Amino acid sequence: MSLTRPGAARSLAAALVLAVLVLLQGVPAQAAPAPVPTTAKTRCDHGFDPDEATTLHLAGGRGTTFPDSGRILRPGDVVRLVPHQQDEVSTSGWWWQPADGSNWVTPAGADPRRPAGAGYPAPGLNKDSLIARLARLKPFEVLGKPGCQMVGSAGALDIRINDDQDWDNFGSWNVDVQLYREPLQDGGFEQQPTSAVSRPWHTEGPGTKVVFNDLGQAHSGNKAALLSSPGERVWNALTQTVPVRPHTDYVITGFFRTSDNVNTAFFGVQLPGTWPPVERHFGPAPAWCPPRDPSCYSQISVPFNSGDHTTVTAFAGFWGVGRPATMQTDDIRILSS
Repeated sequence: MSLTRPGAARSLAAALVLAVLVLLQGVPAQAAPAPVPTTAKTRCDHGFDPDEATTLHLAGGRGTTFPDSGRILRPGDVVRLVPHQQDEVSTSGWWWQPADGSNWVTPAGADPRRPAGAGYPAPGLNKDSLIARLARLKPFEVLGKPGCQMVGSAGALDIRINDDQDWDNFGSWNVDVQLYREPLQDGGFEQQPTSAVSRPWHTEGPGTKVVFNDLGQAHSGNKAALLSSPGERVWNALTQTVPVRPHTDYVITGFFRTSDNVNTAFFGVQLPGTWPPVERHFGPAPAWCPPRDPSCYSQISVPFNSGDHTTVTAFAGFWGVGRPATMQTDDIRILSS
């Protein structure tokens, strides 16, 4: 969507409370919304309400995927897998049951441990254990990675028993899954494949927008985005449509560096059908960093509430100032309560 903007500068009256960025202490006795907007990893670590929760039923330990219906996990998402450790699966057909019950296994797998051989879904991991694999990445034993795991690659989790012949299994395992989502994707631009700005980001305005790969110029990592204006007094911006939960408090935060002549930069979110945007006007930036330090940026943060909406449009841009000007941005995130 295009963010048509008035020329007059506006500023948001609210300031971000520093406590938003401090990790909360302790785990609540039961799930509840996070009291302040924070990261998906922190919400998971402290047991706050997940964005999605389900229980997977694995008949005979046979494979299933999460999420279902063609959806995928995205980089930055956080997942907690909790098998029901007392559930058991028989790895032999009903017509042959050892008297010692050795064919019944929990999600921990063989006891004592026995590395699976060739032909198993995960050779080298414990035979008959519950395993998971994301996309084409290396499989892992679920009980060997407890707690909150951050997703580093897009795809769906395949979850199954490490058994080379599961068709004759019976019994079942149940696995509780909690998903905590990072609403905004690729805020550090590290997943951009070329210097051209690409999905999930979009651009507005005629000026040049590129992703540069320079460790000394990025706020963190290797990449950051650069917006340039040759001098025309027109709007240039990066935008991303972001899924949100209705009536939820959020904070959008990012790091910026502009040329000395930019005083027309804006950062925030556009709520559908609502004007003006929830934004902060700033520039030049950084206001407090050493002027010759190319990796030093100003952090800008804007709190907002999603209201009745299920999506918002995040944006970062500036108006041309009548002569060549630039804005660099990196590490944009949306924190969620």
